[in-house]
Amino acid sequence: MTIESDWRLRHWPDSVQAAAVGAVSRPSWLAVRQALAAFDACSTEMQGPPCVIHMLSTFNVASIESALRFGLRTVPCRPELVIAPLDTLEQQIFDERSPLYERPGIATVVFWRAEELLADFFWPLSRSEIGQGQKRIDEVCQRIRDLAEAYLNRGSAALFLSTVALPVACGSGITGLKVPGNLNHAISRINATIFELNATDSRLRVLDLNWWAAREGFCHYDTQMDFLARQPFTLASAMSLGLFLARNLRPLLLPRRKVLVVDLDDTLWGGIVGEDGIQQLKLGHDFPGNVFLRLQREILELKNQGVLLVLVSKNDENEAREAMAQIPGMLLRWEDFACHKINFNHKYINVREAADEIGLGLDSFALLDDSDYEREQMRAFNPEVLIINDRSDALHMLTSLLQSDGFDAHYISAEDRSRHREYELRAARTARPVEGGIEEFLSTLKLRAKVEPVGRDNIERVVQLLGKTNQFNVTTRRHQIDEVKRIISQSGSIHLTLRLTDRFGDQGIVGVLLAVAGSEDASLLVDSLLVSCRALGRGVEDVLWAEFINRAIDSGTQQVRATYIPTPKNGLVAGLFDRLGLTPITRAGNGTEYILNPLKRIAWPAWITVQ
Repeated sequence: MTIESDWRLRHWPDSVQAAAVGAVSRPSWLAVRQALAAFDACSTEMQGPPCVIHMLSTFNVASIESALRFGLRTVPCRPELVIAPLDTLEQQIFDERSPLYERPGIATVVFWRAEELLADFFWPLSRSEIGQGQKRIDEVCQRIRDLAEAYLNRGSAALFLSTVALPVACGSGITGLKVPGNLNHAISRINATIFELNATDSRLRVLDLNWWAAREGFCHYDTQMDFLARQPFTLASAMSLGLFLARNLRPLLLPRRKVLVVDLDDTLWGGIVGEDGIQQLKLGHDFPGNVFLRLQREILELKNQGVLLVLVSKNDENEAREAMAQIPGMLLRWEDFACHKINFNHKYINVREAADEIGLGLDSFALLDDSDYEREQMRAFNPEVLIINDRSDALHMLTSLLQSDGFDAHYISAEDRSRHREYELRAARTARPVEGGIEEFLSTLKLRAKVEPVGRDNIERVVQLLGKTNQFNVTTRRHQIDEVKRIISQSGSIHLTLRLTDRFGDQGIVGVLLAVAGSEDASLLVDSLLVSCRALGRGVEDVLWAEFINRAIDSGTQQVRATYIPTPKNGLVAGLFDRLGLTPITRAGNGTEYILNPLKRIAWPAWITVQ
């Protein structure tokens, strides 16, 4: 069982884990079917949401469908794979009545390989026109661009384009390398084109099959099955491919972890500062210090991606500070951590306190700790926290962190990258006592709000907020970018973003309101209203609502309808529309519908300056 697949099974019952481990350790189609049956026997809630995934391929994917579904089951989700007939890329993508568009799922995945795209490049010296290799490469690259453009003009689901793996059955890899337009050069050019396309549209993703094949090695290839059925994978590698596909699709289904909790002794450095002293701690360019150094580099990279770092260690705080400042080569500094809990309390209590201070739920946290006791205690008392590693040695911790999918994201926004700074500013905001009430305190922050329509420059941030905001979100509709574009293009719609700044800095876009024309004349229906947790308690929702109502009046709207749809996490806004003056017209278990009629102009809070 690989560390990667073991990760994804921890929350499943023992019976499922046993069946899945058996399928991976002793691969057989019978074992795969038994594992899938074990997944199916679990409750619908545990199995995860249903999801449709379309697959197009130049080789036979249908024969390994069970292995792919096995991997996807671990996300967790209930996958339905819609596999197009072999080698029908153009027919599926250019046909507007294709299942890709009539029944879109969460993703469309395109697999291709050199054997079909570049068949004549396997024998470069046998081509009648040796010098035409570059022209042929250009044609293949243009084909890929045309397919991607056609899909993006018609489709709504994310599009995953696989890279092209270096073939196994292609000779020594030496002869022919000096021939212009050789196979290696062709694959490099095609993959470069795919990566370039990835940067052009937020719906595009890369499924790096070339990376996966390099990791698996030549043993992933089944020569006999390739010749027999154009299916090039062994069963074991097909299951590995399913797990790899699952990791790539996971960010579409589950939010990433936002906080990494780390220990100090034998985690960020080798040794125990309180016993060994600073001079004896291991951190550097020689083993084992180089493992701890690499671990710090990876943690620092996560911070730069927007993951908050929390330091929780059973140590004397002064000794810990001194060690972090004085150890030669130390990459992580005290100020890199958004929260510090250096004491001898139970770590699970410290993590709960850190969650309260930061304002995030425990299901946003992950833990990296060398202590078996601390990890087991965290599992017992804070089961929502993702435990990164299973063992105590540094190399295992590093490998576990690299292979964990908890922090995967397809898109890192500017707001993500500045998140640590935002929490520093939040701490500064609450550090100074102010006499008087909350309004006096808020006035000292010099809050400024800028309300703008949703547009090209901010739509990706809007989709990101729609996808991850839970607490202050009245409908929790997870619109993808295509749906947001459809909403803002509708006649009569009002679509707003709110950017908040204060005397400490810019918090970025923290509020979104989307409203579409209602079924009645001169009416608007609120589709989404949300505020990021980083801006709660400052009146952002009041500014956003006031701007919405005032603009609605200016457009001739006579009534507004809105709905509160309860979820396990958005009880915070259960009474929001009541507070804003709307009248409930129907209440049911699946939500409350409200109406506002007539509309009256609203002034925004006095402590916020609106631009």
